Amino acid sequence: MTRENPSDESAAPIDAARGSWGFPAFAKNFPADPELDALVVAFTNGNYAEVRARAPKLAASATDAAVREAAKTLEDRTKPDEAAKMLFLFAGALLAFLTVWWVLHDGPDDHGASRPATPAPTVEIVK
Repeated sequence: MTRENPSDESAAPIDAARGSWGFPAFAKNFPADPELDALVVAFTNGNYAEVRARAPKLAASATDAAVREAAKTLEDRTKPDEAAKMLFLFAGALLAFLTVWWVLHDGPDDHGASRPATPAPTVEIVK
């Protein structure tokens, strides 16, 4: 996508971000809009808090439908995946269950009380 005015200083951060290694592939076809470009630069730099704060405002105030969709896409990309959330909850529940199971069935012996020393086995020497 080419810019109409490449000497414009507001286009410099997006052009630098577009050439960087971390530029998101899904943002290559986003429309040219200064506010959207600032959000894409923030996303590329890892400033997801700024994207989460400004993307809904841009989506609500933008007059162009493509800019609204791009802002919603950026906002959606900062949210955790539903499957990841479910797997995280499952792992936590499994950890809690296994901890309770271990304590109830095989857990720490007498909850820290010392055991009497077991006597050494007697050895019989046969001649």
